[in-house]
Amino acid sequence: MTTNAKKQNRILTAALILLIASLVGLIALTSGANRKAKPPTEDVPPVGQKLEDRASKNTDSETSSPAPETPKDGSEKTGQEKKSAEDALSKSGSEPGDSDGKPVPEDKAAQTDEMVVPTSAEADLPPVFRAPLENAVAVKDCSLAVPVFSATMNDYRVHRGIDFACAPGTPVLAAADGTVESVAKDPMMGWTVTLSHDGGAETRYAGLSEESVNIAKAGDKVLSGQVIGASGETALIESAEENHLHFELSVGGKVVDPADYMDVVRLTEMFED
Repeated sequence: MTTNAKKQNRILTAALILLIASLVGLIALTSGANRKAKPPTEDVPPVGQKLEDRASKNTDSETSSPAPETPKDGSEKTGQEKKSAEDALSKSGSEPGDSDGKPVPEDKAAQTDEMVVPTSAEADLPPVFRAPLENAVAVKDCSLAVPVFSATMNDYRVHRGIDFACAPGTPVLAAADGTVESVAKDPMMGWTVTLSHDGGAETRYAGLSEESVNIAKAGDKVLSGQVIGASGETALIESAEENHLHFELSVGGKVVDPADYMDVVRLTEMFED
């Protein structure tokens, strides 16, 4: 045999050995995988056993299992225990959803409307005013928008208050509880007393007699109907009018018609049919 032939035989022999070794390794790998994938023996029905027989066996096993016992720690209450708990809850006055044990109102919006608390502005309103004279009769109304005739000035101008007819020396009364803010002589309206009241209201009594200016003093607390002065003839701008008391009212610093805040009897109404 030549050298080349011997060489070829050795190569073929080595290749054959490698092939055999590969086959043996493949067989071993396949066998191991089959063993791992094989299901448990107890789940595989014996040869020849029918599926119906296996199902019947499982049903019998489940039926024979004992029923679970009721826990003895009270975690599951009987119907009577539940009823007793509900009765106790009802007597305590608590309802679900209220952590404080108080019933939850069905309509909280309606409850809020019934319990509206007045604001400070609503609680601090001007008082109810009375006339500044006993048996007062108005002879000239307040007119803040439409000018009215002034007999003294002989022209038309707004009238900032109500004129109440009275003879000189007639007691002038506080129209409401308040505090005397000032007693002073106005160049046009004469001796004037100004009172402050709740709700940012002020009343002004003009044309008073000089002899009565010591009756009220600034800072005095006065009551409704209390005498604070006497009517006079010191209002130069209304000197041509019949004797009267000029009365003004302002709210929040704005002059208003006193008739909107008090009852006023007018001379014209007394003679109407």
